[in-house]
Parts: sequence; structure tokens; C-alpha cells
Amino acid sequence: MPLRWGWVGLLIGLILVALLLAWLDSTLLRPLFPAPMMGAKRLELVRSEGSGIRLPPVGRRELVFYGFGPAGGLFSFWWFVTAGVGVALVALAALLALPGRARRAADRVTVAALPLMFAAGIATLFLGLALTVLLRVGFVLVSIVPFLYGLALLGAVFGVAALALAAGRWLQARLGPAPPLLAALAALLVLIDVSLVPVAGWVLLAVAAVTSLGLSVLTRVGSATGWSLDELNL
Repeated sequence: MPLRWGWVGLLIGLILVALLLAWLDSTLLRPLFPAPMMGAKRLELVRSEGSGIRLPPVGRRELVFYGFGPAGGLFSFWWFVTAGVGVALVALAALLALPGRARRAADRVTVAALPLMFAAGIATLFLGLALTVLLRVGFVLVSIVPFLYGLALLGAVFGVAALALAAGRWLQARLGPAPPLLAALAALLVLIDVSLVPVAGWVLLAVAAVTSLGLSVLTRVGSATGWSLDELNL
């Protein structure tokens, strides 16, 4: 289908805004972020003081681009860009891997249902925290804790993909038809742009992540039967 200029302008604008915010976060707004690499510097100091000899620095020399910060390390321009690209690719991969489940989960997304999804996400986090404490106290099952964290992360990723698909539908109703993945990408770029705004963006990103987890829980990761054991029957 031919792509309307509104979609092209929206995608280009969202990408440019993301790059601008990433540059601002890595330069002018850098003091708002915790100082990275403090552990390595402290380790270098301990090694030097313990032996009485100034030892070579730990790690490799960073490649620095003028105006954009180092190529590696936390909270640099390249870190923000790669983090945003990674989130978008993982969410799109979830849509490609589970298209039917993502579509069914997106069908459940409405403005009225969002508070319930957020509440379900909060309840899931508290339940996971309680299970983590119990498993660590028992010590025998402490190896299950990373498995629980992995499940929560996968649920949040799937929920983000489903929310992006639902938001993409909302954009399609206003900008005209477009491939579902492209519309979902536009919604993901909006989320990335918002998350790059210091403080307020972090709060909105946390709300989106919790809501996404709640969406996965309520829909049982987009299952056709929801919370039912009918699928166990022959």
C-alpha cells in the first residue's frame, strides 16, 4: 500500500527528536544522571594503594566523538541511541514471533482498561517481590529468582509490543492506512522520545512498563482462552 506523507513526516520527526534528546541527555543534561564508571575508578585506586605502585588503568581507552561523548559507557549519546534501537527491535521481534497473541492482547487495550492493567502490573510486582523474599529465605530455591525476573521481563516486553500495536491502530485512524509493524514502530518511537525526557520521562516509562506487565498478565500473554485450563483438554 502507498505510504502517506503524514507517516513519513511523523517517523522522520520522531527519529530527529530522539536524536536531539539523546544528545541533550549526554551533554547539557548529563549532570542529572548518576556518574558512570565509578566502580572502575575506585578499583583502580584500591589496586594502586594496596601495592604502593601506580598500576595501569583498568579497561581500555575510550573512543570519544567531539560533542557526542564516548562511544562506550553509560549515559553517552551512543548508549541512549543503542538502548532505544534495542527496545524497538525487541518489541518488533515480539510482534513478529507472536502475531496472533499480540493482536488479541492489543484488542483488549482501551482507555478504560489501562488503569486496571496498571493495577495488575503493580500487584504482579508485589507478588514477585514477596516470592523473591520467600525463595531467598528458603535458600534451596534461590536459583528460581532469576527465572522469575526473566518471566517478568518477557511479560513486560510482550506488553510493550501489544501496547505499541494498539497505539499504532490509533495512529492509523488519524494518518491513514499503514503496515502494522510501521505503525507500531511509530508508537515505539513516541515511547522512546518520552523516555529520553529526564525525570518526567522516566516516570512515564516506568508507568508504561508496569502497565505492559499488567497487560500480559490479564491477557495471559494474548491467549485466546484467557485464564482457563481448557487448553489442557484433548
